[in-house]
Amino acid sequence: MEFHPQKCQVLHVTNKKKIYKIPYNIHGHTLEEADSAKYLGINIHQNLTWNPHIQKVALKANSTRAFLQRNINQCPRETKVLCYKTLLRPVMEYAGVVWDSHSTTYIRKLEMVQRRYARFVFHDYRTTSSVSAMLYQLQWPTLQGRRAQAKVEMMYRIADGLVDIPQSYLVPTVMLRGHSMKYHVPFARTNVYQHSFFPDGIRLWNALPQQLVDSTSLECFRGQVQSVQLR
Repeated sequence: MEFHPQKCQVLHVTNKKKIYKIPYNIHGHTLEEADSAKYLGINIHQNLTWNPHIQKVALKANSTRAFLQRNINQCPRETKVLCYKTLLRPVMEYAGVVWDSHSTTYIRKLEMVQRRYARFVFHDYRTTSSVSAMLYQLQWPTLQGRRAQAKVEMMYRIADGLVDIPQSYLVPTVMLRGHSMKYHVPFARTNVYQHSFFPDGIRLWNALPQQLVDSTSLECFRGQVQSVQLR
């Protein structure tokens, strides 16, 4: 495999204030150093925080929302809902299992995109109107809740061997309460790791009811988990 030097960057992943840097070279070209780098559509920051990525997602989502509001304003409600589910919501949910944030500020940034679009669907911008009632009528759960559902769905995939992620990452544990397929929650020294996929996903999984983890198929699990309040 050949690498193009101008398309390569060096990313130092660390929380240290003083970073010992060594220049990296490819074909005599010194690679550029960066604070963040994009990989498979995900912006990875040097301290592994997802806030810069979520900021970019929110900006892109708001841009898409504004485009739809300009171009389908006269369309029926069903068309607006279809455009949201196919063009806007996927922007805010791509790889959400990886970057799901615990920050109230950044959770709200994405939720506000959905709430503004709900007003657009009903063409109701009155300050006295309840956006929560609009979301309930549309049957749109919070994006935070949907990311939690995606996490436990991924946990089901791992536990059932449906994805190429080693099951050895999940260490069974015995607890007197709850279901019989609980896993040990890894110790987290930092907030970044504490709210990353495995510690947070395992906590969500351990709180599920027995009949849900006993689902005989992914489709059955996906259908039932939607009725469970995870966040």
